[in-house]
Amino acid sequence: MAFNLNDYALIKDRIKEFHDNFQNGMIETELIAVETIIDTPTGERCNEYRFQAKVTPNVLETPERYFTGTAAERDNTGFVNKTSALENCETSAVGRALANMGIGSDFAIASKEEVENAKAKQKTFAPKVASLSEIDKLAKECSKAELINEAQYLAFLKKREAGFYDTVARVQTAKRGFEGKLEEASNEKKDA
Repeated sequence: MAFNLNDYALIKDRIKEFHDNFQNGMIETELIAVETIIDTPTGERCNEYRFQAKVTPNVLETPERYFTGTAAERDNTGFVNKTSALENCETSAVGRALANMGIGSDFAIASKEEVENAKAKQKTFAPKVASLSEIDKLAKECSKAELINEAQYLAFLKKREAGFYDTVARVQTAKRGFEGKLEEASNEKKDA
């Protein structure tokens, strides 16, 4: 799916539109979680922040009518998140709540910043063709040397065809596994 960034609103523009049109409105945010996790695409340990925003168009007349948005950000990705993941997460949650209210969401709920961030992450985390070819070669070597049985090799090929190895971390894990088997076999030959 092609993304046209012009179809997405900036969060700052959504916030300005809200304040211009809803003088009795209120934006509230709440940090709902901070967890140390292992990032799936990179395999790195990082902090994940989760925020929820609540946008009430008119707190005086209809305080029970509000819109929410949630967001999660990790502090190991992107230029902004490495130093300001918490702040970025809060802003993203506000942008989503405003979009759920209908502000700046003519084409999409996601903000322009979210789409740019997602595109950058895809480029960063997607494995290169050469690394995929390398794990294919290593798997074949392990199969030929009978370090993995036919069922294991076929399972690898099935996962490979299904797109399982879609991140650098998954490719690196497979590579280390196959290289470990080959190294172990080489060491056993030397010892014999």
